[in-house]
Amino acid sequence: MGDPGEVIALTTRPVRFTENGAPDRDDVATAVALITACDVAAIGEPDTGPADVGALLSIPTMDRDASFLVLEGDTVVGVAWVENDVDGRDTFIEVFSPPGPRAREVLDLGLTRGLEAARRHRQAAPEGAGWTARSGCWLADAAYAEAITAHGLTPSRIFYRMRIASSSPQVPAVMPPLPDGVEIVVADDEVTHRRILAVDNDSFAEHYNFTPREYDAWWAHWSAGTTRDPAGWWLLTVDGQDAAICLLDESRAEIGDGYVAVLGVRVPYRGRGLAQLLLRRAFVHYRELGRAGTQLGVDAENATGAVRLYESVGMSVTRVLQGYSRPIP
Repeated sequence: MGDPGEVIALTTRPVRFTENGAPDRDDVATAVALITACDVAAIGEPDTGPADVGALLSIPTMDRDASFLVLEGDTVVGVAWVENDVDGRDTFIEVFSPPGPRAREVLDLGLTRGLEAARRHRQAAPEGAGWTARSGCWLADAAYAEAITAHGLTPSRIFYRMRIASSSPQVPAVMPPLPDGVEIVVADDEVTHRRILAVDNDSFAEHYNFTPREYDAWWAHWSAGTTRDPAGWWLLTVDGQDAAICLLDESRAEIGDGYVAVLGVRVPYRGRGLAQLLLRRAFVHYRELGRAGTQLGVDAENATGAVRLYESVGMSVTRVLQGYSRPIP
């Protein structure tokens, strides 16, 4: 019989995947439970669900060798996720462990191994611009923030989660009509996907830490999970020219909200109210689906004034996330 005061050593194991490459359902459920517990401790309510976590574990840039579950005996007490973004020359590290006597130990283990992976990624990458390790957490999550900074990452950027309730008087009573010369193309084919990518790359060219993507890598990322909503991929044209995009997904469906994953307008078409039009149509779309509200994420220092835009249509900040980074020589 073991000593009741004995400290059980933490162990790790990889995330399991099925033969067709999908993340194991039990591991997804375990990760969701851990992440939800972290969210509730930091912000008072859940912020994720199985589809969202499943998508995160499915993207092709996830480093499966560096990502793992942390166990105390037979109990999973943490999850560490690492992404190797070769095109952006970034390693993203996310570690989750609910408050408890071993939480800091789990966070330190995940961050240590994540930074080791970042150094491997840097060494394997083609020579060129520098490499950066990145992480982030809710601004209210003091425990994770302390662990991140202890590993040499420093605050780099603030991000907002913004939301509007479907019951808000600023949500139009009916679907806003399209102005003359404006059309929205909805087609789930490669030609349309490539047009959407072109607008995406143009619209975000001046944004913080944005990297233009080639089609194959971009599409592999979007098609990996199950949250993409093909009917909500809107390509807006003006007089036949591709001008803007609004990409909806189902990552917040399990908590009752809709989500605007991408909203972009090419520079020549800005100032015409196209972004507001797309947002208002998204709000009505989600209200008609019975969603309680619509969310999106935004860089708080966005160079195009996106925060003001979202506030002008009735959205407000509901969450604040702090991004951290560390150069990897």
